[in-house]
Amino acid sequence: MGRAGKVLQAFRFTLDPPAGQEEVLLHHAGAARWAFNHALGMKVAAHRQRRTAVEAPVEQGAAEAEARKQVRATVPTKPAIQKHLNSTKGARGPAVCRRALRGRRGHVRGGMR
Repeated sequence: MGRAGKVLQAFRFTLDPPAGQEEVLLHHAGAARWAFNHALGMKVAAHRQRRTAVEAPVEQGAAEAEARKQVRATVPTKPAIQKHLNSTKGARGPAVCRRALRGRRGHVRGGMR
């Protein structure tokens, strides 16, 4: 049977947890979002630092390709990000992101409710 004979069917599911479970889900979603944003911030900062280090020799007349070869900037690795995350998460905590996930009327933003 060719492609013309196939029928595609989509399903849409939604979570409807009790209040206690919803709070736990929001906590985990907030923690994951906070951790992702923290790691992304570290990577972006490393790339900005490298860009600044490359721009300095270029402004002095060096070719950009040559300046890129000379600059040794390290992008943080996953273990380094995890170590830094573990050292800071007690101070600021993911509760901030958990509150940010809640929209008006206490519903989760971006959900299918």
